[in-house]
Amino acid sequence: MLIEKNYVFAVLAILVVATTDAVGSLLGFWFAPETAGNKMWVIKGLLLLALVLLSFSVKRWVYQQTSDGFYRKVAWLSLLSLLVCLGGDITNANFSETFYRYDGVVKHDYLADSVMFFGPGYLLLLINGALVTRRNGIKPTVIGQFILAGVLAGALSIFIMHIPGTGVFVKTMTSIYAALIGAVGLLGILLIHSFGGIRASKGVWMVGFGFMLAAIADAVIGHFWIYGNGGQGYYPDVRHVNWILYAASQAMVIYLPFVLVSHEKGKTA
Repeated sequence: MLIEKNYVFAVLAILVVATTDAVGSLLGFWFAPETAGNKMWVIKGLLLLALVLLSFSVKRWVYQQTSDGFYRKVAWLSLLSLLVCLGGDITNANFSETFYRYDGVVKHDYLADSVMFFGPGYLLLLINGALVTRRNGIKPTVIGQFILAGVLAGALSIFIMHIPGTGVFVKTMTSIYAALIGAVGLLGILLIHSFGGIRASKGVWMVGFGFMLAAIADAVIGHFWIYGNGGQGYYPDVRHVNWILYAASQAMVIYLPFVLVSHEKGKTA
């Protein structure tokens, strides 16, 4: 079965397509500047659809392999996390091309609106990762310590990048999100440890790195898209770079249910 034997290939394929799309957009290969507009989102939309189909396939595979409620819950949380994040992807597209919605400092403050989707989406991912690490024998206190450390790292990040005069809404939403995504990133390290650390399978490493890459992708957004260049953002270049990181991260983390079930069954993930 493709999902069981070649999921690494599927992740790499998505990464190649996302990278090709981003590089092509940067160099203006796909569309002439005067007609580019929202057309480039056709490619991105198809890639996001592919991610949804892959995540659904993972959930279906889990249901075929086991009737255990825990594994099925992890599969559902994984799929729901991705689906909720799609709302953030649509918001970030800024199809209406409106800027400075909340203040005169941050141009691309529509990114703060997307937190209303990415926040719950990544919260589901954080909960999922915590459930799996707990299942693998990690104590709740240790999980809590990693999450707290991630929250503090995120808080420090937002403190460093913050620009005086930023509106309350943008400041609040980005601060909350920075704390959340910092926790997601650090939990990826603990997740790998819970599966055996350095001896964990390549599938586990890929999923764990996906958690960390999610934090890196959003750090890029914060430092270079929202607060970068004095609030103007290094746009649109940073959007294309972030797309590679984001697509790769989502392609990796959606296989969490697969590596969990494979590990429990003693298979090579």
